[in-house]
Amino acid sequence: MKSIIKNFFINNFIYKGKEKLSKITILALAILDIFILTILYQGIDFQTQVLNNPSTKFPYDCRDIFAYNSKVDDFNNYIYNPKNYSSKYQNIKDLEVDNRCNLIYEKIDFIKDNIDVKLLKKTNEEISNKSYELNNQISYLKDNYNTILFEKLSNQDVDKSIIEGDLTAKNIKDKYDNLSLELEKLTKQKEDLYNSFKENSFVKEFNLYIDSNKNIILEDIESSEKYYSIKYELVILLFLIPLVLIFFYIMKNYLKKDRYILYIIFKNLLVVTLIPTLISLLSLINIFIPNIFIEKLLMFFYNLEIPFIVYYFAIAIAILFFIFIIVKIQKRFKDDNEKLKNSKISIIESYSRNLCNSCGTRVDYINMNYCPCCKNELKIECQNCHKDTIKGLGYCFNCGDEI
Repeated sequence: MKSIIKNFFINNFIYKGKEKLSKITILALAILDIFILTILYQGIDFQTQVLNNPSTKFPYDCRDIFAYNSKVDDFNNYIYNPKNYSSKYQNIKDLEVDNRCNLIYEKIDFIKDNIDVKLLKKTNEEISNKSYELNNQISYLKDNYNTILFEKLSNQDVDKSIIEGDLTAKNIKDKYDNLSLELEKLTKQKEDLYNSFKENSFVKEFNLYIDSNKNIILEDIESSEKYYSIKYELVILLFLIPLVLIFFYIMKNYLKKDRYILYIIFKNLLVVTLIPTLISLLSLINIFIPNIFIEKLLMFFYNLEIPFIVYYFAIAIAILFFIFIIVKIQKRFKDDNEKLKNSKISIIESYSRNLCNSCGTRVDYINMNYCPCCKNELKIECQNCHKDTIKGLGYCFNCGDEI
């Protein structure tokens, strides 16, 4: 299996020619990669937010009516339009809304068109303000209508006021009774106001519709959310995998034709497309991995009161992972240096690039005789002219005689 993967990588991702990229070309490729990656994520955002989201099919203002037992027979809940919002792709999202939610919006609009809800709310606020003032007055009387007050009243004229509001021993009880009676009337008015709305035929029909469809809609909402995570990742993969296959095919085709620059362009596009693809694949795998074992492991350490062991475990996994990556990179670097050291073509290339053919350190073949890092000999004496020339090359650069 390892050899299959290695051969696949060598045959499709290794260019064996000598053509190199200029710095401007590399910059242009980087800009192209960023641009394509941005477009990919915009496409993912469109696919997931508009076409595959339970909150699109059942908006929160719709599901709240069913999930939180919102009082649809309370006119205060009808002041604000539940569809009075605007977000990204809102026109498209509106097309995805469940018909039952749309029907709810229509019923709310119908009630608001046939009942002056704003007037009801205004009247209710006026009654509430009056009730608040009466309650304050009654509270004032209760706070002062005590034994000490009567003792003071008994020692002076009955028509003389000792507290605010010209209250005397003769009228304080009447004042209290009148305020209480007036408060009762306001309370009754408020109840009648709520009942008039609650008993309206349109409101009662709407309330009946909510009660009869509540369980079904809540089950549908739960069902749509149950598989949302899986659908979310599958939609992303459905969007990205065709692009991965197309870019891989074009890249492989240009590699066979030895069209280096076009091969590099589509190789970059393939890598850029693979980034969100692999992220989505890992997320999908994570969904299907049973979390019971992990939860039990966490609870085990938590019960032992040493939950920090979990962090030790995570640190160990991260260290092992990066050790594996670093060792592989270093091994490849070492193997490349060995090839550079033992290959005549690589010696020529190292001379052209001013690199030591033993360790890869940058050197100056004209002014240096040895590599300052590995002590590799860079020059030898020509047997013809007896002057120093480059070691490993075919001919002396002073006299041209074969070495």
